[in-house]
Amino acid sequence: MKKTSFLRIATAVFAAGSILYTTLSSSRSRQASRNRQENDPGAPEREYDVPVEYQNVFEKNMIVPAGWAFGVVWSTIYSGLGALLIHQALPAQEHNPRYQKALPWWGASWVLNAVFGHFFSKNDPKSIVISDLTTKFNLPAALALHQSLEIGKTDVPSPEKYLRIPVSLYAGWLTAATVVGTPNTLLTLDVWPEDQERDEPVAAGILAATAGAGYLIANKLNDPWYMVPFVAGFGGIATRQWNKHPVVGWTAASLAAAYVGLLAYWLPKGNFRKADRIVVHDAEAEIITDQVETSEPHQAEIVRERMKPIDAESLD
Repeated sequence: MKKTSFLRIATAVFAAGSILYTTLSSSRSRQASRNRQENDPGAPEREYDVPVEYQNVFEKNMIVPAGWAFGVVWSTIYSGLGALLIHQALPAQEHNPRYQKALPWWGASWVLNAVFGHFFSKNDPKSIVISDLTTKFNLPAALALHQSLEIGKTDVPSPEKYLRIPVSLYAGWLTAATVVGTPNTLLTLDVWPEDQERDEPVAAGILAATAGAGYLIANKLNDPWYMVPFVAGFGGIATRQWNKHPVVGWTAASLAAAYVGLLAYWLPKGNFRKADRIVVHDAEAEIITDQVETSEPHQAEIVRERMKPIDAESLD
């Protein structure tokens, strides 16, 4: 198990490096943007502290959220994922099968995160396309991570139960970012010529389709937390486009409100359906039992109580 312990600790260290690298790259980019603004007082005020090439394409893309949405979501995701990675590296989690299965997907995700951070700080059209493609590659890695941690499939004890939530947020935000980044690429490659009369209803339609897909995916994953980042995305688009492009702004605001209503109902439940399995005991060995469908409402709790005395020594 020493190899597994080393890999878990190495993954946590690598993740910290990836987050730090991406954060510093973004910080340098923001500072460069501010310096350009200060050195050219006559230039129009820019919405985002990003390289000029990104700023130009963001201004054309009607479904890019306001800057505050990125700050709120990424700071929450990075903080939460950092806590989860520390937890999975603890000696007590050495035999956790979900953390073991997640290791390769953590690695893939953090490599792609660093690649994204590198190209998102570059000021050239090629980098816009590469950063979008990186996001698209990272989405299946994040969904695989979500599945390897058995979110929506297995009820687990605290703190793992709550530390998995940032993975749900991560997968949801990357889904939304995949949609948002596609027009960036099309506009950069001049495949999609601007036409405001056409683009406004098209953008509104894309948002509606994204909202529908987000709910269906969340339901399939049995994970309402996956929907939370969409609220920030729709809210950011609404605040940005409310006066510029009212059709897009009103659509985004309506979808954000609809998601808030759905989340108010589903989040307290924790999932859309009962998980298939429950972890009854989580020590050096786990006892997992199938979730029992029964008319007795406290059946799962009864199973937990009966299984509590079981530990790794009694299994030998």
